[in-house]
Amino acid sequence: MTATETVAAVSRPHPSAWADTAILAGRHLRLMSRRPASIIGAVVLPLVFATMFYVVFGTVVERRIGGDYGQYLLPAVILQAMLFTAMSAAILSVEDVTGGMIRRLRSMAVSPVSPVLGLVGAELTRALVTIAVLVPAGALMGFRLGGGLLASIGFVLVTLLFAAVVCTGFIAIGFAVGRVDSVQVVTNVIFFPFLLVSNAFTPTEAFPDWLQPFVANQPLSRTADAMRALADPQAAVARPVTIALLWLGCGFVLCVAVAARTYRRSL
Repeated sequence: MTATETVAAVSRPHPSAWADTAILAGRHLRLMSRRPASIIGAVVLPLVFATMFYVVFGTVVERRIGGDYGQYLLPAVILQAMLFTAMSAAILSVEDVTGGMIRRLRSMAVSPVSPVLGLVGAELTRALVTIAVLVPAGALMGFRLGGGLLASIGFVLVTLLFAAVVCTGFIAIGFAVGRVDSVQVVTNVIFFPFLLVSNAFTPTEAFPDWLQPFVANQPLSRTADAMRALADPQAAVARPVTIALLWLGCGFVLCVAVAARTYRRSL
């Protein structure tokens, strides 16, 4: 290696995943703060859905589960809000592709996972706001975090891990599709079956026998089980939380890898 090549190698910037992620997360948070729709999606819509489901289905579901529907409902509403957050992340990722931001980042010394994790980090901040609003609102419907401090922290962490997984997966879809109208169609096709064919709003036993194994074991149901166990002072938490963490941990690693790959191939 010549002296010139040595100097160039030393002076060439090296990507730092943590620094790049923090900078890009800050950028996305600034963009979100300028969009009233972001606040509506994070706060207003989850409250509307919580109220509607509680009023419409409360009495019916309470007869089946033999308990308070508010305690059963709130984890479902929070998970639904996390899916709304993921859909927002998919749209923002498409806007970065069509607006030329991704092309600029790929021409710079930016870690390939940072555009993904930066957007996920910003969306998790919004998810925290959603949780902070929904948990007190859920108290008006009878929901309580009764498992103690550690269980309450676990409740929030499991929720955020779920949000990270679905946001990363939807960002990968956004990079792959590259069009806002198309990504909305694709994410809706995933969103509604994934949410409705689960035990989020109705117990597994309410579904046909042939469908119950899928309903009980799909990732959203397992996450809801873990959240409900963490909120219940009488429930055993080890098994549901372990199963949920296995689902979510493996899903996050897979989604980050796929999202980084689609980022490199996006227009």
